[in-house]
Amino acid sequence: MALRPSFDLDLLRTLVFIAEEGSFTKAAERVGRTQSAVTLQIRKLEGLARQPLLVRSKGGPVELTPQGRLLVEKARTMLTLNDEAFHAIGSADLPTKVRLGAANTPFYLSQTLDALRSAHPNVLVEVIDGLSCQLGHQIKDDTIDLIVCESSHAPRNWPTTEVWRGPLRWITSTTHPIHLRDPLPLCLAPSGCPWLPAWMDECYWRSAPLQALEKTGRPHRVVAAAGSWEGLFAPVAAGEAITVSLGAKLPPGLRVVMDDEGLPPLPDLSIVIIKGRKAVQPLTDAVAQIILSTFSID
Repeated sequence: MALRPSFDLDLLRTLVFIAEEGSFTKAAERVGRTQSAVTLQIRKLEGLARQPLLVRSKGGPVELTPQGRLLVEKARTMLTLNDEAFHAIGSADLPTKVRLGAANTPFYLSQTLDALRSAHPNVLVEVIDGLSCQLGHQIKDDTIDLIVCESSHAPRNWPTTEVWRGPLRWITSTTHPIHLRDPLPLCLAPSGCPWLPAWMDECYWRSAPLQALEKTGRPHRVVAAAGSWEGLFAPVAAGEAITVSLGAKLPPGLRVVMDDEGLPPLPDLSIVIIKGRKAVQPLTDAVAQIILSTFSID
């Protein structure tokens, strides 16, 4: 009886990288091969599949055929199972350390690290905490394998995966009706941030609330500025100003301003995962998948 054909996992991993990058060249960098070698891999994979998986066009990103999209979906599952199997038996050949740059850590990091320790007990995740503006550009230096940050700070034309999206929320005191004052006192991110990307005029955490208030004509003034959650929340707890946040895990004495309390709605914030070009694989992909499955700001 003839054996059924089987897919080579290395070929599938290359296909997944091409799907994520939209480029043979960038996928070749991630797998440590030449572009011509990657091209040969895809030809071999298409030979196994007996149908085209990619649409090649001059000047634009590489696109998947319907069969290619289906195979990428299945390939991710197969690669995850393969990586989990190697980790389960404690293979010494697999790397055991991933450097994770993480912004907004109070909202998700503990549950993510708990899941990582459970799934990969021998893996060390080295967390570099910081603001999105401090972390986003570091992915280009190949010093961090994975970054979770606001989408506005991702390097231009860099592949990202959105992990969360939701509106910013006004935060006031539970005992002081600060949000009813006129002019409205604000505690926001400082202006003139030295890490601000060249394409941004002002920090989103400062520009979004100011633009919302200016659009509705609500009188306001910035009375305090801070670059940390503790610094932003302190004037609110003291009854001196309101601020903005994601609306979760607030300290005692603080609450979200409800939609019917007179303040204008704020825009959405998008949080994304960014992988380094030379990230440690397959471990980085496994960590990214756990972040996607566990991320929560509640």
